[in-house]
Amino acid sequence: MRFGLFAMPEHPPIENWTLSYDRDIDDIVLAEKLGFSEYWIGEHHTGGFENVPVPEYMIAKASALTSRIRLGTGVINLPYQDPFQVAERMAFLDHLTHGRLEYGFGGGGLPTDQALFGLERSEAAPRTNEALEIIWRLLTSEDPVDYEGVYWKYENRQLQVGPYQEVPPFAIAGLTGTHNYARCGSNGWKALSVYFAPTDNRGYENAPDLLAHGKALTDAAAEAGLDPAVARENWRVSREVYVSDSKNQAMNEIREGVKRSYEYLLGLGLGALMKKGEGMDDADLTFEWMAEEIPWIIGSPDDCIRQIRELEEQTGGFGTFLINARDWVTTDKWNRSLELFARYVTPQFTPRENMARRQRLANVALGRS
Repeated sequence: MRFGLFAMPEHPPIENWTLSYDRDIDDIVLAEKLGFSEYWIGEHHTGGFENVPVPEYMIAKASALTSRIRLGTGVINLPYQDPFQVAERMAFLDHLTHGRLEYGFGGGGLPTDQALFGLERSEAAPRTNEALEIIWRLLTSEDPVDYEGVYWKYENRQLQVGPYQEVPPFAIAGLTGTHNYARCGSNGWKALSVYFAPTDNRGYENAPDLLAHGKALTDAAAEAGLDPAVARENWRVSREVYVSDSKNQAMNEIREGVKRSYEYLLGLGLGALMKKGEGMDDADLTFEWMAEEIPWIIGSPDDCIRQIRELEEQTGGFGTFLINARDWVTTDKWNRSLELFARYVTPQFTPRENMARRQRLANVALGRS
């Protein structure tokens, strides 16, 4: 299993947003130092909490301060943008990062963003589908592209600057349903499951469901003649994560930050996507319920190891675990949480032979046979 971070990013409007961008860049630099393999940055335009409208700019700056960590748009919202310009920007950014770019796309799930751009919710999926087809063709074709769709029409379009990577690594995030996961499985693309998707929605209509995500991925891969195991390797699952000395201490440290964050999310109407089964109210989505039932990864390093193993078993396995980067605590506490995770949690999910070697060395150091 590999490990990375996913940043909405979230910074409440009471904060210094100029400083918040610098703190996010510092977070990416620290993530690389701690050995995380990738970092994703979201795009939002409204709401007052998620304050990065152009993740490509953040990635460009972060790429100049790092050398190994892969950087992804998590995600570019396709319904609002010209697909040719998206393809052109991403191909250029691929060069600036020297091939460390992950091409993350989505349909733009924030209701207030949809209202800002006058997008009918029913148009989000077809616009996204059309844009994905156009962008893929522009990035992978050696010939000029002609396209006539419902929303975009192009004649003889070709990128002056093609992508750095031979095959651009596409990734799609999905909120409701499983169609995006099936698309990823059939195309060999990467899929991102959002941090509030329960393991099993127990029949709640249109709610995210990790079990359904994984099944859609592997079934579509098999139908397309691709390896379902590779489809699972391409799957990224993000969770709320916070590590401290104990679960009780961790819960107490983040309680106020959680309250602020989830008041915002519930105010956007996203509570329906977190519930399990019919009959739940938003008031039932308490901190304690979400931590146990979604589930979150919270507590001591040993608690987190156990919780990730349980999640891995429940879902059937995935390739990359993403920590949802939050602004719940002061920077020193957040950095300590990341350090504890990197020092004590990630080694437990490295290849078995490496773990066995480490244990032998530890036994020697302790004078054991």
